[in-house]
Amino acid sequence: MRRLLLLTLAFLVLSACAAPAEKTEVPPDPPSREDSLPVEPAREEEVPVEEVPSEDHVLLTLDAPLADGRTLRLEAVGKRLDEYSAGVREVRVYDGDELLQTILSREAIEGDWDAGMTEAFYNYTECWSPEESMEALDLNFDGNTDFGLFGWIANNTIPYYCWTWDPETEQYQYAFTLQGAEVRPETGELTAGYKDGPAGSRYVTEVYRPDETGELLLDRVEVETWESTGDSDRPGHEIWLPYEEAGPIRPGGPGLNLEEDFHYFHVEYPVAEVREDGTVFRYTEILDWNQEYGELVLTSREEYVDENES
Repeated sequence: MRRLLLLTLAFLVLSACAAPAEKTEVPPDPPSREDSLPVEPAREEEVPVEEVPSEDHVLLTLDAPLADGRTLRLEAVGKRLDEYSAGVREVRVYDGDELLQTILSREAIEGDWDAGMTEAFYNYTECWSPEESMEALDLNFDGNTDFGLFGWIANNTIPYYCWTWDPETEQYQYAFTLQGAEVRPETGELTAGYKDGPAGSRYVTEVYRPDETGELLLDRVEVETWESTGDSDRPGHEIWLPYEEAGPIRPGGPGLNLEEDFHYFHVEYPVAEVREDGTVFRYTEILDWNQEYGELVLTSREEYVDENES
């Protein structure tokens, strides 16, 4: 009997040793704060001009959505011109894999510059970098993306050769050249801005709006001026309107002559007066055009405080 009990005990011990050990799952480490942060897409680095190939290749590619729902692809093709600049020779317009149009920069350059330049000059635009060589924007607010090419390096604001999309021909048409071209979608206005006057003392902004046919026409000219304003820290503000006799003025037309073809509409003129006690009284004279008298009339004065003075 004792032997039977010993055998039974041995059998139970051997069975317990043969059973597989129960596995204990180890929970994974919680993600670190760095792992939980959103991953930012890699930024496209600007290509230094010296690294741009000296043979024609695609400098820049931009999408151009159209009002009909399609999105065209614009490829600016050009090369490095010298150690300081690159240039665009042509723009290729694709609808998917189909090449719709090839636009030569020469089309705009020849129309904007007099004869007498070297042959190579008319073939390429000139800009600081490939990333700045072309800009896509809706110039006339018809829902179709137009584009501009950085024209040439200037001491003033940058001139752009501009093409607009023609839905009827499904082609881009060269439209005009504008300095500092910008769109104001909130007001439906296209502006061109540049420095003018002695030592750049005036900044002129031409404001264009589409008429009922969609054609861009000059609406007004706004001028910020530090010239003879009486306060060098606060510019004057002028708004000029074209006389009806001047007729419609289109973007990129002949040079504007404010004194001959325009009249004042609104003027804000800063004035600083020193009083007997030495204090400075600053105010803005506001004048508006009076159609009856055909001249500006003082309508109000608004006092202001120079924040730079204690």
